[in-house]
Amino acid sequence: MKYDFYFLRKLSCLILIFSALSEARSQDTILKSDIAFYSDFYVMQVRPMKFKISYSWPDTDRVSVRISDGNNNVIFTEQVLVYKKYQKLFDLSSFIDGQYTFELFDGEKRFKQSFDITTKTTRIAVASNTKALFINDL
Repeated sequence: MKYDFYFLRKLSCLILIFSALSEARSQDTILKSDIAFYSDFYVMQVRPMKFKISYSWPDTDRVSVRISDGNNNVIFTEQVLVYKKYQKLFDLSSFIDGQYTFELFDGEKRFKQSFDITTKTTRIAVASNTKALFINDL
């Protein structure tokens, strides 16, 4: 009988520990889902100078998107009706070098992603098939 009492006591302690751990895991899950909710705005480069903006599960049925340069001059703006997802491909090949910012407004929320456009040039020396000339200046 004494053995059964200690066994039941240890078993109840284990059950309490496991329930506390599962409670902590469920709280972790809630925190992760909150973070995931705020990371539903993505700016991705899909090809050189082509960027895709994606925004899922908007709070309102209308979102505003704008692109501004480093001096806060608005280069592009649009308001779009959305249902579940906003997605658009932007071709920025006509933009000059500089810093730019994508902004998305959804009601009271504002998402912002800055990026730089820089042109890299490479110099290539190519030998041509021309005849060599010998010039004697002496």
